[in-house]
This record gives sequence, structure tokens and C-alpha cells, in this order.
Amino acid sequence: MHVANRRHWSSGRAAIAVLMCLSVLSAVGVSARSAGATTVTAHATTLKWSKGTNLVKSGGGLNAVSCASSIFCMAADRSGGVSTFNGTTWSAPTPVDAANAFSAISCPTVTFCVATDEVGNYVTWSSGVWGKPTSFGALNGPVMHDVSCSSANFCLAVGQTANFAPIDYYFYNGIWTLDTVVFSPSDLNSLDAVSCTSIFVCLATDLGGGVMTFTFTTSPVPALAHAPSPTLIDPTTKNYMARSIACVSSTSCVVGSSTNQVSTLNGATWTTATIFPTSSHGVLVSCAQSTCVANDSLSQGVSAIAPFTTWSTGGELSMLSQVNAVSCFPAAASVGCLAVDNDGFSIAISLATNGVPTYTAGTTAFDPPHVVTSLSCASVSYCIAGDTAGETVTYRGGSWTAPKVITTAPLGVREVRCGASLHPYTTLACAAVVGDFQALNLLSYRAGWTTVPPLSSLTYAISCSSKCEYMSPEGRSTGLVSGYLPQLPSGAIATDVSCPTLDVGCVAIDNVGHSYISKKSHPQSQKWALGPRVESSASQTLWALSCVSTNFCVAVDLAGHAYTFNGIKWSAATKVSVLGLYAVSCASTYFCVASDLLGGAYIFNGIKWQATANVSGLSPLVGVSCPSANSCVAVDSSKAYTVTVPTDKTKIAFATPAKRANVVGRTVVSVSVSAALAPTGMITLSAGKHSNAPSCTAALKKVSSTRSLAHCIIKTTRVGATLFDASFAGSFGFSPSTSSPYRETIVAK
Repeated sequence: MHVANRRHWSSGRAAIAVLMCLSVLSAVGVSARSAGATTVTAHATTLKWSKGTNLVKSGGGLNAVSCASSIFCMAADRSGGVSTFNGTTWSAPTPVDAANAFSAISCPTVTFCVATDEVGNYVTWSSGVWGKPTSFGALNGPVMHDVSCSSANFCLAVGQTANFAPIDYYFYNGIWTLDTVVFSPSDLNSLDAVSCTSIFVCLATDLGGGVMTFTFTTSPVPALAHAPSPTLIDPTTKNYMARSIACVSSTSCVVGSSTNQVSTLNGATWTTATIFPTSSHGVLVSCAQSTCVANDSLSQGVSAIAPFTTWSTGGELSMLSQVNAVSCFPAAASVGCLAVDNDGFSIAISLATNGVPTYTAGTTAFDPPHVVTSLSCASVSYCIAGDTAGETVTYRGGSWTAPKVITTAPLGVREVRCGASLHPYTTLACAAVVGDFQALNLLSYRAGWTTVPPLSSLTYAISCSSKCEYMSPEGRSTGLVSGYLPQLPSGAIATDVSCPTLDVGCVAIDNVGHSYISKKSHPQSQKWALGPRVESSASQTLWALSCVSTNFCVAVDLAGHAYTFNGIKWSAATKVSVLGLYAVSCASTYFCVASDLLGGAYIFNGIKWQATANVSGLSPLVGVSCPSANSCVAVDSSKAYTVTVPTDKTKIAFATPAKRANVVGRTVVSVSVSAALAPTGMITLSAGKHSNAPSCTAALKKVSSTRSLAHCIIKTTRVGATLFDASFAGSFGFSPSTSSPYRETIVAK
């Protein structure tokens, strides 16, 4: 059994992506059998997944932060929780907005904050008390992406309407009011970031690369004014888009782009400069007094003093982190900043005399996200899921346990895999990748997870049979197979490995389309050899792999293709999903499940791929594990789902041999296999049960609505009474079966 789920790696650093879960396995009753009918139609398109079972509490992971001073900051998370910083420690999250994710927060003073969420509400904190979430507009109305307050008396929130057009509300004297100035009908780009100055002037950016100035006046009546259309910040850069904005005055601002640039406003002129590597994807900016700090997606930072024409040398955070928000405040010498990241950590940023930022991360997360990252099933009665808070949740014979912390490392549990086991409560082998690509293992369901002795390189891919295999991104293998993947191209990484059984060996893939197969170098060890090429190209990113044996594997890529391996070569690409395939698990040659990036799942029935009903809305399925040839479990960020293929029992019967069919050396054996519908698949016939008994295989052919027939020639070696056996391996919708011994007398030629 194999579980594939996302791992992230980029230029030796973790690239933490936004994309990133079993009710009762035996109780899922998905049947295509109509009331009173006597047959089953086992088509994947009729299959439906169970309603999701919650595995972890939702929440954690920080989206926004705002600091009024060095001893007062407020952070808002993805589940309606807020935490307060007193200059030394963070409070535990306090729920103030149900389970809604916050989009922004602004605290102009130590006694007043406003937070906006992603479903169109605002929540106000005043003198130590949070108000109730209140909608800006009607149900399914506007959603605010950002908010900025220049004082406890004035704020501006910007966002989008239900039709994705720009919209804003201003807060004055305790009341939120819709801006009634009409936007140009041609302006269809929603507003995404805003910064307000102390003189009632705010600048907001939109998703089209534009910026708009808002001016508020209090007399003769409170009013907000702005141009009907935005001004392009950098019309010379194709597809320029702003990510953040911070202003020190109405004519001096810094905009962080969605790539690696900053744009600065000096008077009435915007100037764009590239300050981060091309691998950066988004720049966050924050200013205090006349100093601004810019931080990119790789947790690198620079600073500058107005008019922001010269930026400092870069500083860098030494831990794995996706910084989601930064807020700067006046400090004794210059300014200080506090950042919060995707994993619930805070990071203090201080500036050296030359302006270079220094990052100091908190030792523990104060609001870690509880997001399921992976899943693996050792059997239909035993599965383990892991999450970003370092927890595992275990399915044991009918129900899921409460989450249990197995690591406090940042990023928590990246991946977990267990080897298939008929008796997981006596024989178990599981491995996990946690934190900064370190490995743990679990060798008994009663025991705890233990650290794998330090390996010579980081663990990136894992697979278990009765023992476990650990592989680094550079292709260094430890565990079942020793050594490196041979001829791994420069710049390529090993993306997955699958070891179906201890004695058979392992198969691995890289991201540019190569496969690798382990071979025994002597009875006690195996080494890697370069295998056949997979058609997937580097741009398609070969991503996940699952093998039933080294004679049957399925690999998928992020372009939505699937490939099957028959032990000799890989098949041509089959386009399964237009959205890209993310995970795959195979329990047999006729039952595999793959998931895409928007909650879709696809079943391979041994012949073709077919879509099932959508599993979890638009939430990506981050893990898939099929513990048997007719059931599978999948997880999204918080729930587990199961699907079961309705399976007919089959029965084998030997046919009376035709005249002269029972001669030695060329014995023709015929059998029929019956079920509610005529079965399909392969049957194996043998002259005896011992491993070297003469045998043959044949494909079943339908002869009636409920019966299929097959025959083949066995090279028998002696005359006289012989016992024949038949075994049906099963196929999609049909259970495996074996015959009773059939006695036949073999005659001489």
C-alpha cells in the first residue's frame, strides 16, 4: 500500500505551498445496485465518497499581524482566533470570529484594533473587549482583503464585491460606511492592499497593478473622495501586480510586488526596482517612521530609508518559514518589526546600523495550524494521518483517535507511510518525515514514534514494507536499498519511492521523468539501477508513485497524466485530470485511486481511469491510501473520506475436458467463473499446488450474463491422476476466488 502526498523542495530550501481527510472503513455502503435488483454495476462514475470525518480541529496558522508598539501586537489566524503579544510572550489564541479565516488586522493604538475576515465580516477590539463579527454587507456580499487604520477614529477597508469588482468601506466615529464614489465600469480589478496616513489619506492597490488615492474629509459632512480609475504603478512591466503597500506619508510609499520587486512613490512618481532573486514570489512591506522593511517569500529581507532609493544588503531567516504578514513599529535606534508565518511562529526583525535585517524566530509556535498533510493505511483497520501541528491521528478498527503530538518541529508532520500488514497490531512498520526533513519511525502500535538515527542527508521520500526506505532529494537511499540513484540529472530531485514488499524491491522516480529499480547485489542487500524512461517531462513534474510489485506501478505528474509500469516499460501518458494529479495509491493491478488539486478523485480499474463524484468540494486531497482492492481512504486539510467498490463474490468450476484434451505435455484445462455479472480478468490454472507446478494463465471471456469462460494449455509432465487448481486474482467489482482441487487423469499421447 502506498500513499503519495506533497513534499516541497526548492534550491535546498523548503518551499511551503498554499496547496497544501474515514468514517468507518468497513461501513461505507456505496452501491450501484438498484432496489430489488440482483446485479451490481461497478462503474467508477457511480461511486460516491463518504461524508467527511473530522480528524483535527481546524485553525491555527497566522494570516495577519499589526503592532502598535514594541510591547503590543495582535495576530489573527485562519480560524477566527486572535493572539496578543506583550513584548515578551504571545497569548493563546482567543476565538472571536467563529471558524472564519481572518484576512487582515490593523491596530493603530494599544487599545483599538479592527480585523476583517474572508467571508465579509469585521470585528472590532476596543479597550480589551472584542465585539461580535458583523457583516459589511448582505449575505454573499463584499469581502475585504485588507484594512488600515490611521487612528481609533478612522480606517479604510478594501476588497471586492460578489462580482469581483472593487469596493471599500470607511470607518469614522464608530460607524462603517460604504464608499459611494462610483468606480469606472471598466475597472474590474478588486482592491487587495491599503495603507492610511495620519492625515486622512490612504493609498490602495488592486489586482490589475493599479493604485488609487483615497482622501477623507470631515466637513461639512464626512466624505471619501477618489478618482474613478486607478493609476498603473508600473505600466512597463507585463502583468505587474501588487502584493502589499506601506506609506510613511501621502507622497511616500512602498509597494511590494507579487514577484521580486518593490515600487516606490516619491512625490507623484512611481519607480520599480528588483531587489530579490527571481525565485521569490511576493514581497511584503511594512514601514515605521521613515524606514521600511521588505520581506520576500523565501524569508529574505532588506530595508531602506525614505525616499527608498537605496536598499540594504539582505538578511535571511535561518528556519523554514512562509511569512504571511509583517508589521513594523518605532524602536529605540531605528524601527523593529514582527512577522508571523504559516506555521504559527512569530519572528522578530531588528535592523543593524547598516540596515541589514536580523531575524530571530520564536522557539515554539504559539498558534500552529492544524492542517492534515498525509495519510497511510497498513490495513482496512489501521490508518495514520499527520498534520502541520506535529500531530498524528490513528484509525483503529472503527474510529479515529484524538490527535497526539509526535513532534514539535516547525512544519509538523510532512508525510507518513506504513507498510501493508495483515496484522498491524502485531506487525507494523511506519515512517514519517517531520520538520526540516527529518525521519521518524513507528514499529508497534503500542509504542511511540522514535527518531531514525541521523542519516547523511535529509529525508525527502519514504516507503515501507516490513521495513522502511528513506531517500534524500539528491537520491541518496538508506534502509532497504543502499547507495544513490544512478545518473540522477543535475538539478533533478528524487520525488517518490515505493517499496511494495521487502523481498521484491523498490521503484523510485525523479521530477524530470526517470525511473529507478532496485536489484539485489547479493542476498542481503539491494542497489539502484536506472530504469525505463517515463514520458513525463521536466515541466510536467513527475510527482507521485505507487507500486503493487516491481511488475506493476502507477506514476502521476502535476500536469494530470498517469503512467503504468509492467516491469519492462512505462505506458504512454494518459490524461486523467486537467488540474494536475497530486497523489496516487494502488492496492492491486485493477484498483488505483489518484487525486487532483481541486478535490477530484479518479479510479483505475485495470483498463482505464474514470472520475468519481467530487470528494471534498474544491479542497485538495493531500493524501490517498487504498488498504484493499475495493476500498480507499483520502484526506483533505481536515477530514477523511472513504470509498468502497461494490464487489460480487465469484465461483470457479472446472469444465469436463474435451476428447484428447487431457494428454500429457499438452493438457487443455477449461474453467468457468460466475458471479452476479459475468466477471472479467485473468485466471491461473496449475497442475498442483507446489511452487514449481506447471501452470498457465488465461483471460476470461463472457459466455452469458453471469458467466465467463477461460482455457489454456498446461505442459504436464506425467500420466495418471493429477489434481488441478484454479485461482482468480479478482478484478474491478469482482472478488478473488480459488477452486477446490479438480482430479483429472492424464493420458499418454
